[in-house]
Amino acid sequence: MTSKRPNQFKWSSQSIRNRSGQVVIEYILLLVIVTGLGAVIIKGLVSRNSEEPGLLVAKWHSILKTIAEDNPEE
Repeated sequence: MTSKRPNQFKWSSQSIRNRSGQVVIEYILLLVIVTGLGAVIIKGLVSRNSEEPGLLVAKWHSILKTIAEDNPEE
């Protein structure tokens, strides 16, 4: 008995080229997304805006303020 199912593993060179092009597009899209997310995270952590400082900048400022208020005579 012979199977009338087409060969699933037979790829033409056109199909392989289309797949490699799709892989390149996916990697570029992934790179753009990761870079954008990284920029947003960095902006939120180290922003030097005086109205809304970033998390690390605000914490560093509070540490410096605590050190400056230390009275050595106590």
